[in-house]
This record gives sequence, structure tokens and C-alpha cells, in this order.
Amino acid sequence: MKHRFESFGGIVASEEPPFLAFVDRRFMRELGLGESSLWKAASEAVGILSAPTEVHMAVTNACPVRCEHCYMGAGEAESGEMGTAALKDALREFAEMGVFHVALGGGEALARDDIFEIAGFAREIGLVPNLTVSGVLMTDETARRMTVFGQVNVSVDGVGAAYGVHRGRDLFETADRALGMLLEAGVAAGINCVLGRRNFEGVPELFAYARSRGASEIEFLRFKPSGRGAGLYEKCRTTFDQNVRLAPMLARLSEEHGVTAKVDCSFIPMICWHSPPPEFLEATATYGCEAGNVLLGARSDGSVCGCSFLPGIGVRVDELRDAWRASPGLESLRTWTARAPEPCRSCEYLGICKGGCHAVALHVAGSLDAPDPDCPRVVRRREEGGAR
Repeated sequence: MKHRFESFGGIVASEEPPFLAFVDRRFMRELGLGESSLWKAASEAVGILSAPTEVHMAVTNACPVRCEHCYMGAGEAESGEMGTAALKDALREFAEMGVFHVALGGGEALARDDIFEIAGFAREIGLVPNLTVSGVLMTDETARRMTVFGQVNVSVDGVGAAYGVHRGRDLFETADRALGMLLEAGVAAGINCVLGRRNFEGVPELFAYARSRGASEIEFLRFKPSGRGAGLYEKCRTTFDQNVRLAPMLARLSEEHGVTAKVDCSFIPMICWHSPPPEFLEATATYGCEAGNVLLGARSDGSVCGCSFLPGIGVRVDELRDAWRASPGLESLRTWTARAPEPCRSCEYLGICKGGCHAVALHVAGSLDAPDPDCPRVVRRREEGGAR
């Protein structure tokens, strides 16, 4: 089990069974982990962490699929993409800061011929590497080597023809074959589903497929206006009705099929619509935007962003340790709740939701400081003539 001290106590992580938990000072002591100088702070609120727990790292922008909705606009390799040595240096920086997980992606990560060397190095220095792939470059040999990763998810937005509703290409059989190869090789493999208006009604069929295949999880990622997806957002964004149906639907289907359902942080406003007890959300670490604090994004050229869907903050990975506390871009993301406008300011979930998805707000409202315009509470307030 790995751990990291924080002012509130610390973070403990395990890979078997897989978990990452924020615990208080008393619990850290009970685990026999000693004392920390960080505990001199009077407050035990979580606040700003000493480092992100996870970095989403695009290792290349190259991709043979070129999906129409790609949030990275992937296709050709990015100018100035990091080579093997530079990428290892970046991983070493993350490890020395105390990062636990690094999610490798792209583009198509398997387009790099050094991807397994990179993943092996991450393991050597104490990082758990995870991976997302399209499946187009998967082979039996590649799948067998995937055991170096903690989790490998294959992008599948729907079953059969529904696969291509966002991507513009029907590669379901390719993705299905890749998932089968991974599971046959004993890899912890699941599904990533970009969820939007046009594939929402296919979610029950996707759960049935995941169960039949033996996939460990489905992670639902909200369709976001980033990269090529920006031009499709109005057509593909989930509707108000779909947003309010989402949480109960996923809970029911997960229980029915025995498949773990996860959502990314941009869907937290849709969960909060149903008025769950705030203390339950806090206890289960169910939070909205954690860009620039719990989570960080990095592009293949080494530039850093609050998350993979936000603009860069003018910092490179080799500058991150010094910039972690000093970057105005990170500070702006972390302090959003202090300047939150209505209706977020008076919402009981402000400290949990944190305004929803700021990438959506930037695209639709033109400002990172605006509330998420697709949050059901914001939509209802707007319909009632309240603050926009």
C-alpha cells in the first residue's frame, strides 16, 4: 500500500484491491504511518493537495482512426512531441511529487513503439500506469503485454452501429475483438463510453454487452466541446431529460448487470439534481471539477492543463513542481467556488459540484467562471427567469 501525507491527514492507495482514499490524521496514525510536519496546520479541510493524485498524459497526438468527435483533434503527431527520455523525465517528475496514477492516452497510445517501455518505467518508479485504446492496433501479442497496466479501457460508445454515432466510423467489431484479446490475456479491462444525445438510449444494451464480455467496468465520459468535438457539441450534448435520467438509470443497470458504472466529474451536477445527502457524496469522494488539484492534464508536447479538456496554463511538465503552488492558471481553477455566481453560490452542493464542467462553460458561455450551462439546476433556474 502506498501513502502520501497531506495537511488533513493523507492519501492511501492500493492496487489489489484497487482503491485510493483520503483519510484523516487519526487514521494515518492507526495505520502506523507516523507523523507529518504538514499536520501543524490547524485546519483539517482537504483544500489544495501537495500534488495531483492522477495525471492524464497524452503520449502522442497520432491516431489512425481520426474520430470526428476527438477531444484532442488527434490524427498527426503533434509538433514537439516528447521522445522516450523526455517522457520518462516527465513521469519521474510526477513520481517525485507523489502522484499515484498516470492515465496514458492520446491520440492512440499504441502508435508509440516505446509505449511498453514507458509503462514499465512508470512501474519502476512507483506510478500505476493505466491506458485507454481504440483497439485498432491491438494484437494478441500486444494484449499479453498489457498486464503492465493497472487498467486498460477500450473506447466503445455503443453496441453495433451505435458505436459510430460520434466517431463517424463503425469499428465496433475491431473494438470488440480488442476487448476480447485483453480479457483473454487476463488484463483488467473495461469500457470507456463518450455519452451524448445520440447514444444515450443505447446504454442498457451497452451494459448487457459488458456483462456478456466480462468487462470490469464502464466509465461514462460526458461529450465535451473540445478538439473536433467542439464543432459537434450542440448536436451531441445530452438533453435536460437525459441528464436528469442518468444517475438512476446507471444505478439500476449497474445493479442489474453486475457491472461497475463510473462517471467522470463533469456528470456530478446530474447526480446532485437528485438531492443526495452532501455528507454521503463527501464520504464517497464524489466531487465535481478537480482540475488543477486532484487531477491534471498534460499534452504530448509537455504542456500542462488543468484537465485534458481545458486550455494550457503556460506551464510545462518539467516546471510543474515549482508551478504547483505558484501558477495563476491553477489558482484560478482552484478558487472558483470563492467567486461562484448564482445559482451556484447559493446551491448546497457548491463545495462538491464546484460549478460543473468548466470546459463546457467556456465553450457555451465564453467564460471559465460561468456555471455549467447544462447543469439541470442551472437550466431550471434559467427557465424560471433567474440568474444566468
